[in-house]
Amino acid sequence: MSAEGLAMEVESAAERQLLHERRRHEAFVSTLAHELRQPLSALTHAVEIVSLVSGSPAASRAAEIIQRQTRQMTRLIEDLIDAARWAKGKLALQLQRVDVRHAVTDAARDATAAVAARGHDLVVSIASKPLWVDADPERLRQVLSNLLDNAVKYTEPRGRIHLTAARAKTTVTVRVSDTGRGLEPQALAHVFDLFSQVRPDEGAGLGLGLSVARQIVTLHRGRIEARSEGHGQGSEFIVTLPRARLAGIDRADAGERKCP
Repeated sequence: MSAEGLAMEVESAAERQLLHERRRHEAFVSTLAHELRQPLSALTHAVEIVSLVSGSPAASRAAEIIQRQTRQMTRLIEDLIDAARWAKGKLALQLQRVDVRHAVTDAARDATAAVAARGHDLVVSIASKPLWVDADPERLRQVLSNLLDNAVKYTEPRGRIHLTAARAKTTVTVRVSDTGRGLEPQALAHVFDLFSQVRPDEGAGLGLGLSVARQIVTLHRGRIEARSEGHGQGSEFIVTLPRARLAGIDRADAGERKCP
């Protein structure tokens, strides 16, 4: 065999090995997420019962802590599942005409407990008129919840978080900004990467939420970007989505869109 043929064979074998490892990784993530779902569901149900029968303030506080942490675990598991679906090309949207203001309000409400626990000030500012987009309402809320969760996590106690939504001529823009730790320029380039560790010295977690948010925004034919002036200067995440057509609600627009 010639040197060129040998090199091609080695390269082909390496590619097959990489593909095999990728599939093993995807299978592991998917299996892990599904295996965690069942005990978490049982735990959530048990907490609901405890919260109903507990009589002491200490028991009530314990139930609140468990509820908050199980919600966080549930979000992590759903992000794991979505990451696996994206890798397999199976992450899908159920599109309908959506007023972004409702998703903003829901995400802010979902973040209430976490915001209160950290002593943050969450300021929500939305347009007075509807912000129509063609979107999956649950997925859109998931994006905003992930961004708010990120802001809460990386803002020092008693910080300030702004959540705003407005429209331009052809787009709707949602911004989540904070007075938190900020990001260095090199971190900004990788903040949306799956399993990225842009803050490895701070126990940054698995790096799932922002990656999943980007995947969902991409499926909506939108874009997401991160901005920061550097360490200690806070961060801003901007989601831009195309506005829905203005000629009324076209039922033919509703349906399912899968990633290519």
